[in-house]
Amino acid sequence: MLRRRVSHAVFAVTIAAVILVWIFPLAWMALSSFKPSHQIIAQELIWTFTPTLEHYRTIFQKQPFIRFTANSVIVALTVTAVTMVAGSLAAYGIARFGTGGRPLLFWIMLTRTLPPAVLVIPLFLIFRVLGLINTLTALVIADTTFLLSFVVWSMRGFFGEVPSELEEAALVDGGTRLQALLRVVLPVVLPGLIATATLTFIFAWNEYLFALVFAIATPVKTLPVAAGDFVTGYAVNWGPVFASGTLIMVPVFVFSILLQRFVVRGLTMGAIR
Repeated sequence: MLRRRVSHAVFAVTIAAVILVWIFPLAWMALSSFKPSHQIIAQELIWTFTPTLEHYRTIFQKQPFIRFTANSVIVALTVTAVTMVAGSLAAYGIARFGTGGRPLLFWIMLTRTLPPAVLVIPLFLIFRVLGLINTLTALVIADTTFLLSFVVWSMRGFFGEVPSELEEAALVDGGTRLQALLRVVLPVVLPGLIATATLTFIFAWNEYLFALVFAIATPVKTLPVAAGDFVTGYAVNWGPVFASGTLIMVPVFVFSILLQRFVVRGLTMGAIR
């Protein structure tokens, strides 16, 4: 009994330490966004301060952050919708019919392992020829190209956990393959669907490299790129940087909390048989 209690205590302390390591930088950024500028760059740590909104006023007065937020929302939602529809259909075909076989699976895995920097130059040349540089369309295409393989691999595992007998029963009752997918399979894999969509949205929302290369013009900037504008060759405006980072983090944090139940269920589907 004593050994079990000690083991539980060590486990609890370890988990608390890991959570603290992960959450401390985010909490520090959020708190610092309300600090006066002279206290942010002070040599000593200042734990008590009078909150101020000067940094948030700065980012909204000096730059059209509402426009940047709208651009990020449009790109993230569009990428999530396109990749989930296309990726889910591809994953279903692979899981049920073995479409493409091992060569297709290998190719999908290979595209996922490539770093985004490898795709920047060829995509830039293609977008320049098509006249898509400094457009949100370029960001949607680039993000979709990079995230589609993630959706296919993730949803393939979820579809593989659904017994084929469920679809066969629907087909025997007179339903089509599409009806079986929409009315039988998708409700079963709904937690996995939501978990995959949530992670895809977060990846698209936080994407920086493609946005920096393909959409640097002010009308089409996204929030991550706009936050970097406060880092110049002469100084780093930490207050606006922290305020921008907090604005980028809050929607994703709220979105994840609201869907936490589905995300946990989706990520643990098939873990216990």
